[in-house]
Formats: sequence, structure tokens, C-alpha cells
Amino acid sequence: MLTINLMEFADYKFKDLYAYLMMQNETAFHITMERHFEEPKDDKIMIVTEYYDALYFGEKLSELSNDFCYNVPSEYCEVPFTYEISTNDIEKLADTLFYLIKGIVLDSETTEIMEKYWEDKEAFWDRYCNDEIIPVCQGLLHIMENNLQE
Repeated sequence: MLTINLMEFADYKFKDLYAYLMMQNETAFHITMERHFEEPKDDKIMIVTEYYDALYFGEKLSELSNDFCYNVPSEYCEVPFTYEISTNDIEKLADTLFYLIKGIVLDSETTEIMEKYWEDKEAFWDRYCNDEIIPVCQGLLHIMENNLQE
């Protein structure tokens, strides 16, 4: 199983990310999304924003694999979000990872990707609020919604 820390690829171009994944010759992946853990640890807006991104990441990654799992770290610890998937479609994996990374990393060359990411993430939330979908990462959704209510 190949471990991928998403932020280690923040400066990669799509072709470089794809080439890296192809050279690894793996079909099982452990994907890590680092936390933006800053003081104060009880900032509800920061917590909700972070879990919202993690929820959307999980949704997109789950589309790649029938074999998907994720962790639900406490909102008060530094443990990263992690996802495990299996896929043979390395090009689609590279495309999804590139999209997710560039969606949260400010980069003047990929502004269009970031804008699409935000639009897609908003549409995802609208579909959930209109009972059109049930998000895959229910544990992340639960923590996010609890912090929205407080």
C-alpha cells in the first residue's frame, strides 16, 4: 500500500503526479490530508471548514473505489485525515488528487481548478441539504454538523 501525503504534491504538475503514481506500480493507497491545526483549538469556523474539506475529499476519493475507508479524528487533536482506496485507474486517481490538492492550495497557475473545486464543493453541499445524496464520510459530517449547531 502506497502512502500519499497530499501536501507533499502541492507543487507538482499533473503530469509529474501521474508519472510518480505510475512508477509506484501500486493499486492500494493510503492518502493523508494534513490538519490545519492552529490555536485556538476550539475555533468552530476553522473546525467546520476543515471537516467540510475532509468530507468532500472523502466523497471524491470514494468515487474511485468500491474498497474505501476513512478515519474520523477528533476535532481537538492533530491526527490527520486519512483515506484508503484501491484502484487500477491511475490516471483517474492522479486527476482526482491533482484536483483536490489544487482546490485547497492557492496557485496562480491553477486558479480555474480552484474555482471549479469550490463550485463543485458547494454543489455537493446543496445536494446533501436537498436530500439528493448521502455523503460517504458520515463520521466527518457528524462532527462538522455538531460544530455548526454549537
